[in-house]
Amino acid sequence: MKIGAFLSSLLFPQARCLGCDEPRRLDAGQLLCASCAQALSEKGIEQLFCPRCLSFLSQGKQCSFCAQGGLMGIDRAFAPFHHREEARQLVLRLKFGPVEAAGRPLAQAMALTITGQHFDYLVPVPLHRSNHRQRGFNQAEMLCRMIQHHRPDLALLIALEKHERTRRQSSLKRVARLENAHNKYRAVAEVTGKSILLVDDVRTTGATAQDCARALREAGALRVSLLTATVAD
Repeated sequence: MKIGAFLSSLLFPQARCLGCDEPRRLDAGQLLCASCAQALSEKGIEQLFCPRCLSFLSQGKQCSFCAQGGLMGIDRAFAPFHHREEARQLVLRLKFGPVEAAGRPLAQAMALTITGQHFDYLVPVPLHRSNHRQRGFNQAEMLCRMIQHHRPDLALLIALEKHERTRRQSSLKRVARLENAHNKYRAVAEVTGKSILLVDDVRTTGATAQDCARALREAGALRVSLLTATVAD
């Protein structure tokens, strides 16, 4: 967290709901009002979604996202929420606010999503050093550290580096995203024979996750799974 944001959090503690910005609904010590907390719980990923990548499935049809190689190199994907309304708002506040507290309900739900699953390392999707310097933090790494509060058995490993700056993925369509993220990441830590849980804030086309998985597998990772706070429909 940047020093300005840290000082601001001390001088002006959380007084508005992070979901709706309404101060009158918020109970002391809470991050979300009761209405937004309830709405967030209803954004959970349940039925009619591919068990491998969490993409929406039409009744009786196979997953077209997986058929097109949407998460190539990823053994399994996990996420607690759809990228809608309250969940989307929390991701945006964490990423661009920056409001570190917005990551807490996301991280708690992410940790619950992987209950009973074993991984050797949590590996955050990295930012390019120039973007990291400009933003002052990496939201994926921040989520990893918050997840560790709920899963202290999971070690954090900075295993990837983004060695080439790219255009912002959110500004591109699917094919362009795949090209934009191709061969932009490389492994910088020992992961041979390890089971890796790659962590990011949101999964859209899967282009970034694919390239990160490629780099980890080329470095010897045995399994690579993906955990995000939200999944775009």
